[in-house]
Order: sequence, then C-alpha cells, then structure tokens
Amino acid sequence: MSDVNQFSLFGFDLSLLHRRVRLGMLQLLWGDEAGLKDWLCPKVHYYQLEDLHHSEVIAEGADPRIIEVVLPESQALATSMTLPISAEIFLEEAVSAQVQAHSPFPLNETRWGSKVVARTVDSLVVEIVLVSRVTADELMREATQAAGPRASFGLSAFGLSTYVPLLNYRGSAIRERYFDNLRQFGLRALGGVCGMIFLSLVPVMWTAQTAEQYEELLAETEQRSRDVVRLRSSLVEAQEQFAEAKRFFAAQPDYRPWLHKLAGATADSVYLNRLSLNNSTLTVTGLAVNAADYQATLAESELFADVSAPSAFTLDNRSGRERFTLTMEIQGGMRD
Repeated sequence: MSDVNQFSLFGFDLSLLHRRVRLGMLQLLWGDEAGLKDWLCPKVHYYQLEDLHHSEVIAEGADPRIIEVVLPESQALATSMTLPISAEIFLEEAVSAQVQAHSPFPLNETRWGSKVVARTVDSLVVEIVLVSRVTADELMREATQAAGPRASFGLSAFGLSTYVPLLNYRGSAIRERYFDNLRQFGLRALGGVCGMIFLSLVPVMWTAQTAEQYEELLAETEQRSRDVVRLRSSLVEAQEQFAEAKRFFAAQPDYRPWLHKLAGATADSVYLNRLSLNNSTLTVTGLAVNAADYQATLAESELFADVSAPSAFTLDNRSGRERFTLTMEIQGGMRD
C-alpha cells in the first residue's frame, strides 16, 4: 500500500501531516535542540575494534552495552549534503537518493548512515557515511567475538566531523535505557504533579469537610422537627383511615355465617367449585352424584328460597358426577 493511500481520509492526503508529526517526535526524542537526549540518554562510548581486546581501555563507569564500534576510516566513505529546512520531512528519501548517486557499490551491497550536523533557519547539513555490506558484516562478526556476549553494540563510522551510526547495525541497549529513563522521569514528574495538586486541595478539602459537618448538623435538626410533624400527620391519617374502614365494613354484610350454613346443608359427596354472592342471591357451581337431589335438599331447607338451575346438568366423564350451577335467594336477606 502506498503512503498516499495509507494516510488518506475522505479524499484528503494526510501523508504530509503524518510526516511532520513523525519528524516532530524524532526531533523531540533524538534532536539536540530539545535537550531530552543530552539529559536522559546514556552516554555512548566509541571504540576501535582492537580496543575491545583490552578491558582497561573501556572508560570507567561505562555500561558495556552502550558502546559503538567504529569502522576504520579507510573502509568508509563520507559525504554531505545541504537541504532546505522544509525538505526535512523527506530526509530519508533524500539520503537514499544521495547514497544511490555516490555509492561505489551496488545498492543492495551498500550500508549507510546519516546524521544532521548543522541546522539554520533556512537549511540543514547532513553527513552521510557509506560502507560495503561485506565490510560491515565482517567487522560486526569480529567485534562480537572480541566483546563476547556481554555487549549489544552498534556500528558507526566517522564522517566529515562526527560519528555517524549505520542503519541496520544499531544496538538496542541505548534505546531501551533511554526509554526506561524517560518512563522513570515521567513517573516522577507525574508523582510530583499529583503531590502538588494534593497539597493545593488540602485547604479546600478542610473547608468542604467543615461545611459538610455544619450541613449535617442543620439537616439533623431539620430532620428532628420533620419527624414530629410527620408523626402527627401519620396519626391524623391513621385516624381518618380507621374511620373510613369502619364506615366501609359497616355497610357490608357478613358472609361467613351463610357460608358455614351452606356447608352444613351440603353432603360430603358434593364438591363445590365456586360460590358467589350478589346482594342476597347466592350462585353455586360444583359436582354431585345426583345434582337434582342436591337441588331438592337446598330447596327443602329453610335457608334458601327460589332454588333454580340456570343451565342443564351435565355429566362430567372424568369424575363420573353431574356438573351443576344453582342460584338461590337467601331467606330474609343477609341478616342473621
């Protein structure tokens, strides 16, 4: 996928924006102007291949992993180029084109590195070193044998004025140590900011706590007064509900005596499924061995009058009994 397609949004090419953001991050982390690298990045020590055989040559206190092996000047070519400051976002492409134009080796047999050594308002100067792949691989193999497994180093070559690291031969230790220092610094800075925020919030928290205590005292006092008012209101409401319930039940007939009387007039072989009372009219639904006999029994009793069946009796095949529905009038109304 091309760079344009990869950073395209609704038809707008965002590749330039991506390049500028990436350049800004690189300048912040690795540029000399920001100062982060000089402050938090460990110092790199440069050694010739023969120096690795003599441990006393290594600087005191130097991390054996943060080292760069320098190619002999006779085996590296150095050149430089000047670019407009606006073309820095295309620095990699410009360096690659410069390498193709000046390398005496085939492109796939060429290894190179670049470094910005000067910057002005209008331009920047880039130094480039070129070396044969065979030479770089041979030096890397010899350096690994000389330094042993303790070192994770990279290869550099001296350009026109400074050391320039080679691409694809950079040690990972310096980057890991640098990012670890950045993380520690970020955590310490975050802790300091949190501490300052906490100290600034202490007076506010104390004031808020005092105000909250007074609010709680006020709320407690208001609650006590509300409880008294609520208790009085509840008492008045309960009295009104009791009086209303008393009036309601006084107007309702008492059905229980009649239910007991109906049960007393019903034989054990009769099963009542439903009973309903509407004023003084009683409706009974159930099953009986002989529904007509049960109707006659109720009619002969002095409890009910006008005992009738609004629908015909039917035989329930499952129980073997007759299903009935009877209506009757309670003698003397609902009075006991």
